[in-house]
Amino acid sequence: MKSFVLFIISLSMIPVALSAGKSTTLRIIAKEPVTMMDLGILKMNASLSRIKQKGLSGSTIRAKYNAKAGTIDIKISRPVKKASKAQCKKIIRNTKKIFLRNHGKKKVSNIHHYFQHEGTNYTKRINWNDLSNHVVITAIAITRKNYQNSVYCQSKLMKKKVTY
Repeated sequence: MKSFVLFIISLSMIPVALSAGKSTTLRIIAKEPVTMMDLGILKMNASLSRIKQKGLSGSTIRAKYNAKAGTIDIKISRPVKKASKAQCKKIIRNTKKIFLRNHGKKKVSNIHHYFQHEGTNYTKRINWNDLSNHVVITAIAITRKNYQNSVYCQSKLMKKKVTY
């Protein structure tokens, strides 16, 4: 009798087990939250892939969140015939033009538009002006013939200093 009851119980569980496997992946994905960082990086990369910025034609540009450094890293590589520090600095300057606007004598970043939430819950807790202080641009002037002659340089979005 005991084995019969166990058999009935196990039979009654089979449809549950079979239906649980259907669309489980979709249900998990649908319930998974997307952070403002995830969505912002996604929107930024989509926008950067369509950009036609003067001086950046033929460039590859990507953004990612660097959790270890606590920065948003924008990397841009541009193929050139002969790489130089001046060309690398020019790539940085042209990339900054995508994100910076003049507001009187002051430079203002528009990068927060990629990350801003459409709701109003975050207006008091997030200083959107501070976001631009955590953006690092890395440029690579890549020579097509010999990649070893390429020049790397880096600058923060809101700073003028460029390091090689």
